[in-house]
Amino acid sequence: MTSTQTDPARGPERFSRAAGGQPAEHTETSALKALGAGVALLVMLVGVPVGLWLLTGPPPYPDGMPSRSDLTQPVTVDTVLAVLRAVVWLAWAQFAVCTLIETVSLVRGRGLPRPVPLSGRSQHLARALVGTLLVGGVLAGSTGTSVAATFSSPALAPAPVAGAVQAGADDRTRAEVRADDRTEDVTGASARDDRRAVHAGVPGDMTDVIGKKVYVVQPPDGSYHDNLWDIAERHLDNGRRWQEIFDLNKGRLQPDGGELMLGRLIQPGWVLIMPGDATGLDRVDAAPVRTAETTPAQVRGGAGDEQADSAGDVDTVESRHESTLARDLTGGGIVAAGLLGALLAERRRRRSAAPDDDALEAEVALLVGADQARADRLDRALRGLSATCRNEQRALPPVFAVSVDDENIDLRLAPARTDAPAPWTPVDDGRIWRLSADAEEPAELGHAPYPGLVCVGRGLDGTDVLVDLESVGGAVAVTGHDTTAREVVSALAVQLATAPWTDEQRVFGHGLSEVLADLAGDRLVLVDDLGPLLERLEASTPQRGGQEVLTGRLARRPGVVPQYAVLGAPPEPALADRLAGLTGAGARGFGVITAGESAGTRWRLEVDESGTMTVPLLDLQVEAVRLTARSTALVAALFERAREEAPVVVDGRVRVPAPTRPGDDGHWSAAAVRIGVLGRIEARTPGDLDPTRVDLAVEVATFLGLQSAPVHPTVLAASVWPRGVTPEVRRATVERVREWLGDDTEGSPLLRSDENGRLSLSPDVAVDWAAFCELAQRSRHAVSREERELLRRALQLVRGELLDDRPAGRYTWLPRTRLESVVADLVVDTAHRLVELCGQDRDPAGAAAAAEAGLRAAPGSQLLWRDLIRAEHESGGHAAAAEAAGRMADALTRRNAHIEAETDALVDELLPSRAVAGE
Repeated sequence: MTSTQTDPARGPERFSRAAGGQPAEHTETSALKALGAGVALLVMLVGVPVGLWLLTGPPPYPDGMPSRSDLTQPVTVDTVLAVLRAVVWLAWAQFAVCTLIETVSLVRGRGLPRPVPLSGRSQHLARALVGTLLVGGVLAGSTGTSVAATFSSPALAPAPVAGAVQAGADDRTRAEVRADDRTEDVTGASARDDRRAVHAGVPGDMTDVIGKKVYVVQPPDGSYHDNLWDIAERHLDNGRRWQEIFDLNKGRLQPDGGELMLGRLIQPGWVLIMPGDATGLDRVDAAPVRTAETTPAQVRGGAGDEQADSAGDVDTVESRHESTLARDLTGGGIVAAGLLGALLAERRRRRSAAPDDDALEAEVALLVGADQARADRLDRALRGLSATCRNEQRALPPVFAVSVDDENIDLRLAPARTDAPAPWTPVDDGRIWRLSADAEEPAELGHAPYPGLVCVGRGLDGTDVLVDLESVGGAVAVTGHDTTAREVVSALAVQLATAPWTDEQRVFGHGLSEVLADLAGDRLVLVDDLGPLLERLEASTPQRGGQEVLTGRLARRPGVVPQYAVLGAPPEPALADRLAGLTGAGARGFGVITAGESAGTRWRLEVDESGTMTVPLLDLQVEAVRLTARSTALVAALFERAREEAPVVVDGRVRVPAPTRPGDDGHWSAAAVRIGVLGRIEARTPGDLDPTRVDLAVEVATFLGLQSAPVHPTVLAASVWPRGVTPEVRRATVERVREWLGDDTEGSPLLRSDENGRLSLSPDVAVDWAAFCELAQRSRHAVSREERELLRRALQLVRGELLDDRPAGRYTWLPRTRLESVVADLVVDTAHRLVELCGQDRDPAGAAAAAEAGLRAAPGSQLLWRDLIRAEHESGGHAAAAEAAGRMADALTRRNAHIEAETDALVDELLPSRAVAGE
């Protein structure tokens, strides 16, 4: 059995148990490099002087100061040879001094020594040879007696693995003792320290890194393995500073129980403290340990003080990027699509406050997991069926479950019906109605016919399985592992309130986490007492006349809002009987879900600790939808910030980001290769590409075009392929994009790699956002007339909202850039400033054009709508202003945005007879 590990000082090494601890291929490579460096040093320090001595005699030693006659005598061949001998001996002496200085510096760990005067190249050569010799020598010497243990990712390890390297029974025992000591230390620290570390990849109980910059050792990427030398090169700009990293971390216990020791190995998942001047790394934040009163997982009502099991609060690393994406969100599918749609709807209503970095990672996870195309297809299919049944005066089919994959939507009916309207097709004697993915889009969309549909999970074949709560005729109980069942019920509650195939409905939660209400707004109401709620439901729930379980929906009474009760724990027997009466007496527009068995249960969904759910009614097993406590808190933070109105900059101007590349609009217009992000994605290149690969290539080029510095390929992979990608696919894609972009005028590729393999685009590649920033930045220092022209040119680059109409499932890295808010704010600032300048020049037409340009990127900006209404009123009078106000009302109504007081006052002043819609 062979395991892959990494030497702390230099690079990847492999050891084999079968070889009895002897170094294998990578160790041999490092040893060979060290041997080569030693031979080179031996030749330089010993071979050169010995050879000179044998060929030319001993080095010349002057016996005094040269006389005038010595300096004025004719130059002979012997004189030239003597000078050359002296120069060669001096060069050797200089190299010997440099070697001595570099050796002392490296052995003592003092970092880079001071430069030796007039010894630049000699000192660099000595540094490289000495570094290779000593580092490789340490490796070869220490690993000859070491046997590597097999390690897995710390996130997946069931228990700490004691010791990084085993070197006999004594070492093994000491390593196990260290692991036990660490367990005791952590337990003791928990009692003494009320903080937890908050950082991707850092265990919460590792409090010694709080406030410090850290690096999390990454898993192997093909034949490449993380090592201290490369880490120092990437983040300290000098591989020789690996010793500083070693000194900061030697003896520290790591998540798997091992510790960093000279000559031994670092493991994926180890957390390394970095020097304070490290670049590209964040400091570890601290968060208070949640108590029973503050944890988001605490339940209300009948669940008492019970909290979610900590096993439900684990993030899963989904990529090589130094971040964790919650598996319950990345695997959320239709549930994630509903949450994401609700979040974007909140942001369209207002200029929302910016979320923190942890919440942004939750947004990235939602983008990765959301199957928006599938959710939209299901919504359109159901509403299209509703409209068809209404127009043809036929009853809706009695649906009790739905399955959706990339090819078909299957409605499961009981009892069966064979009268499926086109384009639906009856299957299995009418027990299933099927709609293929390539079916014609419905001409008309109706109301939501099955608002009680909830997705319970996804099968191994990728099929989403949904059940209709209203068709059950009783409660749906999620049983099995208690914590996981509560997580499933939480996801179903949020889904009922956010799914796109619902209209107006109300969800009541009891015994659920308090923060769930933050996710769904007023559509999800948490109650502490079930009694009053049941009284209200008993008085308002519509009844149906004695249909059996799984009978068809006859009709929905107009004006009746569907209502659902979601319980985080089984209710008391008396309350359970009343709920059973509500669901079993022919109620329509009502459903109940409980975590745990209760009276009146008709369907049971059993879920185990791993999240595997059994659906007996359908004879299926699926990976259940879940919302862990941590994910719920992070998504709730997203919604909280989305509902918070960000202050508008009044006294100052919006800061202009530094352009990521040179060039203005002239460069943009003339560039042979350009990438447009200010509107629909635009990529102009001279190369041809398979149409099926264009979307990926454009995303790679766009990602690189928006970066301010070269990017390591693993960072690109983690961003563009957040679910993971093999190094071979990544490299092939990069080469394909390089060929597609082409070369510059000198024949160099426009997609470049530096000496460290980092990727960047040539300055010859134009990006409209960079050109916009260049013009906006220059306008800040220009006189009035020149400023106006620069602003006008900048706004001409704006074609629409940032990356408008981007493909679903792509550009999931965009939230991390925060460009969506930055671009909108800067475009609004630019447009408003141009409106002011046009006002000073009495140019209402120019002001209107500026406002229109800004609204292309920020259609919800009421500041620009007010600018437009004023400009139109000044140039075209009442009618023009009224037309602009009507367009504004339509735009804000589509965004479900409230009219700001300033906007309402302006309309009242200029158009006193007009009422503004949208409030």
